[in-house]
Order: sequence, then structure tokens, then C-alpha cells
Amino acid sequence: MPNQYDKIFKESLKEVVYVLLEKLLGIKAVNITQLDTKLQVTDEREADFLLDITLHDGSSFIQHIEFQADNYKPMPYRMLRYRLYGSEKYKKPIKQILFYIGKEPLRMKNYIREDKITYEYDIIDFRTIDCEQFMNADTPEEIVIAILCDFASKDATIVIRHLLTRIKEIVVEEAKRSKYIRQLEVLSQLRGLHEKVSEEVNEMALVYDIEQDVRYRQGMRKGIEKGKFEGKLEGKLEGLLEGIQLSLDIKFGSEGVSLMNFLYNINNIEKLEKIKNIIKDAASVEELKNKVTLDGK
Repeated sequence: MPNQYDKIFKESLKEVVYVLLEKLLGIKAVNITQLDTKLQVTDEREADFLLDITLHDGSSFIQHIEFQADNYKPMPYRMLRYRLYGSEKYKKPIKQILFYIGKEPLRMKNYIREDKITYEYDIIDFRTIDCEQFMNADTPEEIVIAILCDFASKDATIVIRHLLTRIKEIVVEEAKRSKYIRQLEVLSQLRGLHEKVSEEVNEMALVYDIEQDVRYRQGMRKGIEKGKFEGKLEGKLEGLLEGIQLSLDIKFGSEGVSLMNFLYNINNIEKLEKIKNIIKDAASVEELKNKVTLDGK
């Protein structure tokens, strides 16, 4: 996925990976450790996911998972480099799987057969997976996957409405629910369904407004009062930063709050207001970082 949305898609798929291990790959592990995905020999390559997996019998291996949204013809050579670099770095057997999540029919090969070279990896086309496998799941991570699967003869609007309803039923807390709905919107772009998903989200009034959260309002009120009392720009900035910190905590927990080290260096109210609005729409910390960077903040 070599474009500006690569990190957003990867962040949205992060929680999905563990579901795919068991549901589609049949891996029942006793322990899974996520590894550093940067592989460097003379040039650096970054895989999507590298997982150190230990099975019940005590054996272990590295599972390399790659997602691809277009038909990249040299993909087998890229996958081979990942395998070679990964083997050298981690000194363990590596199993590879590529999940094709593109809209167009799959045309990529999953092998190299040349003179004295035979190499192959597994590939799964999400367009061939029945969405029923995930539609009625009990976890939001699984439900989100369904948007990438085969709807068969089902009407897309009905499927989308069903997925949103299931997320609403399962995720009670509105802030967390908003996260999964935003992930669904992001992934729907890969199927050309973003407009329909957005329409249904608005129709069902599922968008969570962080500004209505009691904790957020209290924090902002406190900051505004402090700004009025001090009558200084510093007071207003501090109040806005306090509100932003609360919104990051409510939506993303400690990972979101860690961004405050960067935001404290911004002393422009207009910029902070824009970032506050980005936080409202972001589904993940990675998406938030990406948007703030693209906006030049």
C-alpha cells in the first residue's frame, strides 16, 4: 500500500491481524510477540507485520503478514527479500502470507521459478472470502474485516447497515465505538464503499462528538476560565491544551496522551483548534499523526 494512507490502513488492520491468524490461518498460539518490522541489510525494508509465534507443542516460528491493495507485479521479489532479511535478523523459520485487499481482480503471482531458484508464499484474496464469516462476530475487530470480503448477492447498503448495527450492539462506550466505525470507513475506501458507509453512519447518528463528553467540557471550561482570569494568551493556550489532552485520553488512552510532548511546542491557537478537530475524526493515533504531519503542523 505505497501511498499516503499506508500508515492509516496498517493501523486499522493492526487489531485485525490476530483475528486472521486463527480464523483464516488456523494458528492457535499460546504466545504471540510483535517484532520490529524494519529489516535492514544494505537497504532497509519494512514489512507490515512480523509476529513471533509459539505453539502449544513448544515450537515457534516467525509469521510474516503483508497486505497489498493493488496488483504489484514484482511482489514475489519483494516478499523474497522480506524472507531473506527476516531469516538473517531473527534466526527462525519464517512463514509468509499475503492478504490481497484490493478492489480489482487478483493478478499477482505468488511464486518465483527461475534457473535454480524456486520460491513460493501463500496468498489469500479477500474478495473470495464470504463476508458471513465475520458479519455476525462478537468482536468489533472481526466485524470490521467483513467490509473487505465478498458480499456475494447481498446488497451493499444492507451489509453496511448490519455491520454498523453490530458494532453499536457490541461496543457500548461511544468513544471506542467511534474508533471502530472510523476504521470501517477507512477500509471501505479499498472497496469503493466509503460514500455509502459515511451515509449510513450519518443516517444512524453513530458519530461520537467528543465535545459533548462531560470530562472534555469540564476541562475546556476550566481552561477558558483560567484564560479569562489571567487575561493572557498563555492562559488560553493552556486551557485549549488541557482540553486536547482530555480528548486524547478519552479516545486513545496513554498512547494518545503521549502526543502532548509534541503539542506543547505549538503556541498558535488556530493550529491547536485544527488539531482538536482532527482528533474528533481520527480513528487511531497513527491516523492522527499522519493527518497532522500532512497538514504541516
